[in-house]
Amino acid sequence: MAADFPHLLSPVNIGPRLIRNRVLSTAHVPGIEEGGLPGPDYIAYQQARAKGGAGLQISGSAAIHRTGSVGQGRSLDNTAPGIVEGYARLADVIHDEGGTFLIQLGHAAGTVNDTDVGRPLLAPSGVQSSLIRETPRAMTLSDIDEMVEAYAAAAGKVRQGGLDGVEILGAFGFLPAAFLSPLSNQREDEYGGCLENRLRFSRRVIEAVRDAAGPDLIVGFRMPGDERVPGGLGVAELQEIAEHLAGTGKLDYLNVIAGTNYDRIQRMEHWPPTPAPHGLYVPLAAGIKARVAIPVFTTGRITDPAMAEDIVARGDADMVGMTRAQIADPNLVAKLRSNRADQIRPCIGANLCISTATEGKPLRCFVNPMAAREHAWGAAEPAVQPGRIVVIGGGPAGLEAARVAALRGHQVTLYEAAPALGGQLARWAKAPMSAEFAKTLSWYEDQLTRLQARVELGRPVTEADIEGLDASAVILATGARPAPSHPIDGAAGSPVRFLTPWEMLEAPPSDSHVVLIDEGGGRAGLAAIDAALDANRVTVITQDMAIGELINLNIRTPLYKRFLSAGAVFRPGEQVVRIEDRNLVTRNLYSGAQGRIEDVDCVIDWRGNQAVDDMVGAIAARGLDHQVIGDCLAPRQVHIAIAEGALAARQL
Repeated sequence: MAADFPHLLSPVNIGPRLIRNRVLSTAHVPGIEEGGLPGPDYIAYQQARAKGGAGLQISGSAAIHRTGSVGQGRSLDNTAPGIVEGYARLADVIHDEGGTFLIQLGHAAGTVNDTDVGRPLLAPSGVQSSLIRETPRAMTLSDIDEMVEAYAAAAGKVRQGGLDGVEILGAFGFLPAAFLSPLSNQREDEYGGCLENRLRFSRRVIEAVRDAAGPDLIVGFRMPGDERVPGGLGVAELQEIAEHLAGTGKLDYLNVIAGTNYDRIQRMEHWPPTPAPHGLYVPLAAGIKARVAIPVFTTGRITDPAMAEDIVARGDADMVGMTRAQIADPNLVAKLRSNRADQIRPCIGANLCISTATEGKPLRCFVNPMAAREHAWGAAEPAVQPGRIVVIGGGPAGLEAARVAALRGHQVTLYEAAPALGGQLARWAKAPMSAEFAKTLSWYEDQLTRLQARVELGRPVTEADIEGLDASAVILATGARPAPSHPIDGAAGSPVRFLTPWEMLEAPPSDSHVVLIDEGGGRAGLAAIDAALDANRVTVITQDMAIGELINLNIRTPLYKRFLSAGAVFRPGEQVVRIEDRNLVTRNLYSGAQGRIEDVDCVIDWRGNQAVDDMVGAIAARGLDHQVIGDCLAPRQVHIAIAEGALAARQL
């Protein structure tokens, strides 16, 4: 009930503005900007979250200079012609929904590879980020003056555009942070050395931005609470820095995060995926809040409104970043206010949103296919002529198809051959690193019950059944199954057992040596070995140059930490050529050298999936209106299957 969230839903004064609640959508780049401008796609994305009740929204890093963007053509760009008019269009839409919107002013210093002819990276010193391995040019004093003016000019454009203020990005090794940290600042002039000197750039930027923004706009500062790297800024130093920044009297809040992009691992860990703890950076914000007299924001895997309520109630922070939670469900606040907290589509920490952002692609959400497609797709309208819809298959594609079809007013029956819903997603949820995926399946079960869709479990549909289907349309979503193992010399007479990823997830062995031959890519094979990791000896071998080569680094980083800390052995660049009793003989693809993996008990030979499309011909022969979606069309990723389910239901 709304009464369960009195602190989270209460208004708060941030500088000159009254914010309607404490739910924050922190800065992120949806990747749907148009030449640096907020076009229809971008505005619709932000409008959905304002309409859904977000208290305060902040854009992703908006370039303030021709150098230091987060990628040419990505994010908003304060130097782009037409940006003021774009801000005005955005402001009108957000304000019509009762929202408040800030532009984050950013310069990536030496942390984003935005270099080109005549445009080197600029940073306090020529220190490489381990993320991109590009050496920036150390800024001259005239460069510093030019950059301070650029921050001020950007703030002035935000003011002209009628938005509500700005946030200076002083975290992640961006320019103010790069000057603050001795890790990235090795200067010997008045901008380097002692803390007072390292603060000088930030002080100048804050003063210039406040003068340009004026007294009636919000000016905030995003900063780390701990850079978490040797040679960087620690908790005590950053609490002292926070006091200095707040003491300028020109900031309305501090927004606290962790890490620095000068370190490859920390770049990935400030967006922690499942199974990282929820609210893991709250203590950093609480420590700073105890030292300053202005509001403090927190973030970091806060997806549960009850946790957010507790954070505000305890006084650990004044606003709570629930960004990924609002990507998954933009109506989070509206559902809290209308006593529908149990209907919020949960963020499960799959971090597809982060993966697509770091790959320079439009934002995609693992569970919400509408995210960043609001303008392109529009709302799912009620069916003109409701019909009887049969969905065959209760995996991600079928579940979303059934939900959207029922939402539109169709009479839906879903058949699932297994005794439980979820398909491969249900199997993944058995692995420790993806156990939270089960939350999505619980949400679908609840939604289908509320929408009065009929669900028949343990009910495979055969060709004979097709003849008797009473349906105006059929959606086939029968998924995929693991491809067969490749023949390996010696396998037939060996005591080594061969298992599929599904078999391993359903019944992992113990006290065994388990080998994953990972040639199928993706996470399925690694999820299976994750289930075996804690009770077995594990080896992973692949012909790829790295284990999990195609998995984004934000997922691969915690995966490596878990696997290698548990003693798993990684053998990239090798293939299994034969089996001798319980030993696998391998060959290095590059040197040709032979190797051995000894005393093996079982092997998962993961070669990817193959479509389960047996029913397509029978349905077509019957002449039924039908659509084939998800992995039974072609094995791909979960978010694509869910999106195809949504689209199929919209076309009925």
